[in-house]
Amino acid sequence: GESTMSDTENQDLLWEIGDDGVAWLTLNRPDAANAITPDQRNRTIELMEAASGDLNVRAVVITAAGERHFCTGADLRVSRIPVNPGPDDAPEKALGDVGRNIKRGAQRLVASIMDCEKPVIAAVNGTAAGIGAHIAFAADLVIAADNAKFIEVFVRRGITPDGGGAYILPRLIGLQKAKELIFPGRDVKAEEAERIG
Repeated sequence: GESTMSDTENQDLLWEIGDDGVAWLTLNRPDAANAITPDQRNRTIELMEAASGDLNVRAVVITAAGERHFCTGADLRVSRIPVNPGPDDAPEKALGDVGRNIKRGAQRLVASIMDCEKPVIAAVNGTAAGIGAHIAFAADLVIAADNAKFIEVFVRRGITPDGGGAYILPRLIGLQKAKELIFPGRDVKAEEAERIG
């Protein structure tokens, strides 16, 4: 069959199914270091869920445009928690707003990759930071370019790792090694990432 491309109006996220049954999901915001927007996140969740039941899809490859960045995390310029106005004397946010936002967002994204019934390969072509690293960790297989690096960037933002990273990473490399990466938030180059698993 012919390869199909959807999202023709929104080129931030490309989806193409080749004749070989390999679906390519490409984050396409290289000018923004492929930081992921809420729209891209939600569309990715839909595509991962749809791929499971699509007879045209035999495997999914997640990659990104450009040569420097796979995904540098959530785009904080557009990822704002909606404010739910309450009475005048109420606090600005309801208890649990942040947690609910993470569950609906980053956590669902990572879960959709892990739950996809087709093999998912992360083709990491540069920096994978924050949720970008967790997208890779959630995939069944990771192929990383020589210039790839993985960064648990959360400590630099003063927040805990969300989107399943604190759960997945220790299962890949062990609890102690995961702490060594998460606590200082240091860059892990492709060679070291391969060595530690």
